[in-house]
Amino acid sequence: MEEYIEKFRNGTHYMNIVSAVTKNDLYRVSELSDEYLDLDCVKLVPASGAATRMFKDLYAFLEDEKPTEFIDRFFDQLENFAFYEDIKDNIEENKIDKNTSAGRLKIADNIVNSELAYGSLPKALIKMHTYEDNTTTPIDEHIFEGEQYLNQDLVKLHFTIAEDHEDLFNQYVSQALQEKDNINITYSFQKSETNTPAVDMDNQPFYLENGEILYRPGGHGALLENLNDLDADVVFIKNIDNVSHHSLMQDTIESKKILASAGLEVQAQINWYMNDLLADEYNLEDIALFIKDRLNITLKTELTKDRALELLNRPLRVCGMVKNTGAPGGGPFIVDNGDYLDLQICEKAEINLADNEQQAIFNESEYFNPVDIVCFIKDCNGNKFDLRNYANPDRYFITEKTYQGKKIKALEHPGLWNGAMHNWNTLFIEVPLTTFNPVKTVNDLLDEGHRDVSVVRVKNVVN
Repeated sequence: MEEYIEKFRNGTHYMNIVSAVTKNDLYRVSELSDEYLDLDCVKLVPASGAATRMFKDLYAFLEDEKPTEFIDRFFDQLENFAFYEDIKDNIEENKIDKNTSAGRLKIADNIVNSELAYGSLPKALIKMHTYEDNTTTPIDEHIFEGEQYLNQDLVKLHFTIAEDHEDLFNQYVSQALQEKDNINITYSFQKSETNTPAVDMDNQPFYLENGEILYRPGGHGALLENLNDLDADVVFIKNIDNVSHHSLMQDTIESKKILASAGLEVQAQINWYMNDLLADEYNLEDIALFIKDRLNITLKTELTKDRALELLNRPLRVCGMVKNTGAPGGGPFIVDNGDYLDLQICEKAEINLADNEQQAIFNESEYFNPVDIVCFIKDCNGNKFDLRNYANPDRYFITEKTYQGKKIKALEHPGLWNGAMHNWNTLFIEVPLTTFNPVKTVNDLLDEGHRDVSVVRVKNVVN
């Protein structure tokens, strides 16, 4: 507890960013290869989030009954949502007019509460896309996507879900996998031992009425435990809400193959140098050049054999980066770690924006992290790394929350693709913006990435 209290007192640790990543810092794949399919691959999908926030604007409308631009757009295009067919009969039978305030309130309530109860479902089970003969949820889309670039004989996916949603998840998956014997889906929960204590605004433990300290989930960084438990050679990581309509999926499939090919290429080079070092038959100049040019690690001191072993014998991550369009979230930077510079994904909260120089570097960021990562987690001897040993425990986050109307501070573990992978070797590769289609609010489903591109474009031309 004292260690936690000390972290609250110290606050979020700032990273020392030296520059924003530019095109020159990105890795370029020499050739596309499907040899990664010879390895044991699994796709990890963090999927424990509830859809409540996705429908926050509908909840606000139900509470204050005030029309907004968001609400107008939602109801103007109501028929374009994949879940419309599930409420259509109710609307027609009860002659609900979506153009009146009373009608809109009834429809909003049907969606988030009474009929569909989407507000209490996990985001993974929300109908998002419409096709000729069916509608799909993110689970369906992640399965379909995995079938396109994972081993066809055995497509392995692992979801992290909330315990409260276990039965719903299993029921849905059992139906989705009918006649799909080549799909293997497993799941796990965020471990309760990764929960962290909350404190009051004076950094003292926050006690519940029963005298126990309030503990909260430790953020997505806690999923490092789940990632570490996976028995695989290669792990593809992608968030549950970042899915695209099939008509726009080709870029995603191609980029996944590019990321995996790059990782395979560099991992082979790392293993080659590791074997040379272990056999005491190495050329330190060649290794130093590889570390600098391929891994983008700039040492401030001369490279030694021991330092080379330390830097090469680490997990490898290949991260897709999209052009920065101003979306909230982390970005790629070159960071000063004290005795060396390397590539890191940093959240805005980890950068001291009160420092003019750091603010200027942050503003120059050309790329954004869409959480599109391929991880190589075994060493040159085929043994799995203990990923917990490669995290930076100082990259935790302190956030302000409320509990029953009282302000509290919460602590989150170093983010899964931030501090939890701080001591990994890293490659950044630019991927098309079309691969990034997050659904943060329900109206995001009206964007091009979530609808049949040909139909949307024809309508735009006609209009």
